[in-house]
Amino acid sequence: MAFRGLFAGPAVYDLAVLTDDQRAVLRCIARGHADHEIARVLGFAQQRVADEVTDILRRLELPDRVAAVVFAHEAGMLHLPFPR
Repeated sequence: MAFRGLFAGPAVYDLAVLTDDQRAVLRCIARGHADHEIARVLGFAQQRVADEVTDILRRLELPDRVAAVVFAHEAGMLHLPFPR
């Protein structure tokens, strides 16, 4: 994979490969939530969250949650304020 941005990920930010629930989980991951917090916020079982995270990483060809956070930011899913 070609290196671009902060990580080597998919060539295209194709969020269409994710379900709506997976996009919601990815947003929560990008905001720094742990699986148990995501489960509580989205009303999922904690095991389902873990399974969704695994599937998100597989579908987006990402190595870990940190890469998923960067992906979410670079794909425009998350807008972080700049520090002053």
